[in-house]
Amino acid sequence: MKVALDVLARHYDAIAPTYDAGGVEHNETMWRHTSTNVVCNDADIDHDDVVLDLGCGTGNVARTLAPHVRRVVGVDCSARMLDRARLGAQKNCEWVWGDLRQPPKVEGLTLITANYVLHHMDREELRTIWRWAQRTLPPGGKLVLGDLFYSVPPDQVEGIDGWLDPALGEYHSAWELMKELEEHGFQAVLKVLHPVIGNLTAMRL
Repeated sequence: MKVALDVLARHYDAIAPTYDAGGVEHNETMWRHTSTNVVCNDADIDHDDVVLDLGCGTGNVARTLAPHVRRVVGVDCSARMLDRARLGAQKNCEWVWGDLRQPPKVEGLTLITANYVLHHMDREELRTIWRWAQRTLPPGGKLVLGDLFYSVPPDQVEGIDGWLDPALGEYHSAWELMKELEEHGFQAVLKVLHPVIGNLTAMRL
């Protein structure tokens, strides 16, 4: 399902003050932080990397990577989330308010990250992102994605009520996303963290 940008912006503006503390669902928040750590570790960064963090939110991924790369650009539709991202951010971090479905041009881009944001897109929008990434990244460049990717159908998993508001997005099959990435010129590897949470690392061939 397509989710309007203004709907997402209002939602995240409202929860920005409690987002990292887990004001809504602490168990889900724990997994979100776990996914953040895995995204950062799996990025396998280099000091010369230029990173675009899609749906950067409060900047957890961007600020973690920033000391170890040349430049990080974070984009998000929520002004209040970006306000929190700027707190204590390194000098090589830049923050862009906008629609991650229309990513900004970043010179020298080598790495694209996205943590807990792609579930807000439908499959058509995701395929648009894959095509853009394939055109934009150099050979060897990477997409590192953490999200509500299911390896087991969500209706077969207990204890996830409230993790995803159906008005704000949908679960995607990890296996189908891997196949799509490979069809778009990437070599993809899945790391399953939970039956409905996974991390995909995809290298541009």
